[in-house]
Amino acid sequence: MSNHHTNRLIWGAIAHNSMDNRTTNAMLILVVLLSAGCLGAVEEIIEDIDQTIDALEGDYPQLEMPERTRSSPALHSYDACEALLEDLQRAVYEEMLVSLDQESYWHWVTEPWRTGIWVEDIAFDGGVPVAEMAADDSAASQSGSEAPSSREGEFSGTNNQEAGVDEADFLKTDGYHIYMLNGQLLLIMGVPEFGNLTLESNLTIEGNPTQMMIDGDRLVIASSIYYWSLRDDSELRNVMAEEVTVTSEKGEEDYSYTYMRVQNLVKYTVVDITDRTAPSIERELYIEGDYHTARMVDGTVRSVTHLWTYFDGIRTWVELPSEYWAEDDIDKRMDMWNESMNATILHNEQAIAALTLDDFVPHIYEMSDSELKMHPLTYEQCTEFSASADSAGRGFTTIMTIQMLGDDVSLEVDHITSTWAHVYASQDTLVLAEPANDWWWFWRNSGWDDTTNIHSFDISDANHTTYSASGRVNGTVQDQFSMSEYEGSIRVASTSDLWGRWWLSAELDENGEPIWTGPSNQVTILQDDDEGLLSQVGFIGGIAEGETIWSARFVGERGYLVTFMNIDPLWVLDLSDPTNPYVMGELEVPGVSTYIHPVDESTLLTIGIAGGEDGTGLDWSTTQISLFDVSDPNAPTLSDSIPLTPAYTDENCEEIRSCGWSWSYSEATYEHKAFTYWAPEALLAVPLSTHRYVYDEIEIDGRVYSYSGYQFVSMLKMINVDAENGTLSTHGEIEHSGFYNEDGLSSWWSGTTSIRRSIFMGDYVYAFSAAGATVHRTDDLQLMVELDLPGNEPMSYGYVGEPVAVDAEGDAEVAESSTSEDERDDDDA
Repeated sequence: MSNHHTNRLIWGAIAHNSMDNRTTNAMLILVVLLSAGCLGAVEEIIEDIDQTIDALEGDYPQLEMPERTRSSPALHSYDACEALLEDLQRAVYEEMLVSLDQESYWHWVTEPWRTGIWVEDIAFDGGVPVAEMAADDSAASQSGSEAPSSREGEFSGTNNQEAGVDEADFLKTDGYHIYMLNGQLLLIMGVPEFGNLTLESNLTIEGNPTQMMIDGDRLVIASSIYYWSLRDDSELRNVMAEEVTVTSEKGEEDYSYTYMRVQNLVKYTVVDITDRTAPSIERELYIEGDYHTARMVDGTVRSVTHLWTYFDGIRTWVELPSEYWAEDDIDKRMDMWNESMNATILHNEQAIAALTLDDFVPHIYEMSDSELKMHPLTYEQCTEFSASADSAGRGFTTIMTIQMLGDDVSLEVDHITSTWAHVYASQDTLVLAEPANDWWWFWRNSGWDDTTNIHSFDISDANHTTYSASGRVNGTVQDQFSMSEYEGSIRVASTSDLWGRWWLSAELDENGEPIWTGPSNQVTILQDDDEGLLSQVGFIGGIAEGETIWSARFVGERGYLVTFMNIDPLWVLDLSDPTNPYVMGELEVPGVSTYIHPVDESTLLTIGIAGGEDGTGLDWSTTQISLFDVSDPNAPTLSDSIPLTPAYTDENCEEIRSCGWSWSYSEATYEHKAFTYWAPEALLAVPLSTHRYVYDEIEIDGRVYSYSGYQFVSMLKMINVDAENGTLSTHGEIEHSGFYNEDGLSSWWSGTTSIRRSIFMGDYVYAFSAAGATVHRTDDLQLMVELDLPGNEPMSYGYVGEPVAVDAEGDAEVAESSTSEDERDDDDA
């Protein structure tokens, strides 16, 4: 790909217009010549120039910003590291100017700073917005990784967006074993036959393991390693930070501090699980940044991370002399401010010019023979780095391609200069959706709207991730379900609004009142033009003006959107002709759906928040399951809905709200992997949890005793889904409350108490929380197995000692009790 770099000239200037119409005075403060190579030292500083610069709107000294332009989102790889470094330095420089300009704004728009009058001297008067299904148009993919060989019966896996594309999660199964990340442990549980569960082994994983992928006899585990959680003698501390000594200029003692470019590493631990009773670590890789997500297709894992670095010595504040604070004359104060601003920018320019590529790029390390070594994939000729032609970012999104098939694990990395991106993948296409510009780019620029870059990559080759094309859509993308690839078209749902731009002034109507336009929503269809661009071929605009997208799903030739402001409209879209998409139908119902799950061609199952008492707004204490009939896409209907809450009443209170319960919580409202629909039995499993603080006194033998503590409710709600008759009903509840209330009232449980995942295996449902796992029959919910799990202590963010091995033995007991549809043991609740 061609190099996108061009040389540019950046000017910085300060302009000031005082409140009492004093003569505008300004100072041209800095010229930065960006020529041949790096940002470099300042070759020329223009001083003592009397030049009047028209003040921009506002009454504070303003820097003249570089002109904002947009061209093409297409990615171009670098053919020289010098060009990459120069672009990164320029981005830091422009962001620095914005930070200082905002510092000036906040300093001077506050009256005391301009006049020298302080609050103590004033007397106050008054208070002035799924990808398409598999070709069979069946329900959403529940496919986990395939078992080593076929097994009689069926089992569910991760609730994946796309069939054939496995998404990383902390719980996985191959039908014979269940793998769970719990605290710092990898737990391997055996399933000798459906309905059984045994703890076979565990392995301590460095850092905070969050997600994993499985293929055959290998696991790839992603964990986060925080600097402040490392032991003092850890090698990783040395690569993440350095001690900086500052020499005092006033004869005072020198001092030192710890400088960290990054505070987090992502570690990939490749685990050999050929022997499930004795897993072993095969490979350990580290990359600087934050873990995002991963996808696996046919044994190839593509993991996405993002790096944003902190640079020492770059000031985002103006260092002012002590006499500034005693000066009452505003013009003298302004001159002192301008001189200090000039010095600050000069200091920063020199600090930026001293930055090297090592300061910017994500470093990759590998533990080899107990020694941490820099991996050669970090960077060589910089051809693995790319950026949009008009990119102004300095963060990196990294796609690491990990091929797990064969005897060896092979790696490939691609780095894209970008902000934080949403990730979508079909079986042959990976898509990144990233804001075209970072927040600072919009400062004092009212002529630009939010846009999102869409980058597509060909992943049909198991060994490589190949860039295909890029496009740009209006607005911002909410999540992975706002994107899909279908028969060569990429469909994107987005919401346009002026996010976070508090400095903009609203347009006024004839009465002088602000005109609030609010957000708007659209769906854009893109196709590769074979020249590196994703061109718009279809568009639906003006959807739900004034509302925002809360959930989206693309299913074959249809699209579904849920928008919300005060009430929840469901929108049905016809996408059969990519060049002529249109809205087919709309339905308004109370509440809002945050996740849409297609049951079949005519039925949608959703989870979200229930509506308020008058049908508008939201009741955040109540989770709602809804069933929609979309057999007539021109007139969708709500077949049924059911409100869910884990809280309950007792003899001390008559209604849930007065019983002291915290708001109910379901991870499935924002994490689709916690939502498990089992089509063979038309059962939905969703976790619910809450807690309350309880205090009471009892009298025994004339003495009064007080007790207090936390009471937890942790359950998996089972819902019957009758799509044919359009009804929902409660099937029963699976309780894990006893794991957290074993000793009566508990002190605060520092980790999550929720049931977080569930798996259906044959005629059984398995439920997993941090403290334990249970197995129940699906027909009558009889408890078959209850297993205490090790590793449920959360990782400390303070000092972490040497890892301690935990015995693999767990207490599994066969239970005789059962839980029917409407029963709950209050002692466990």
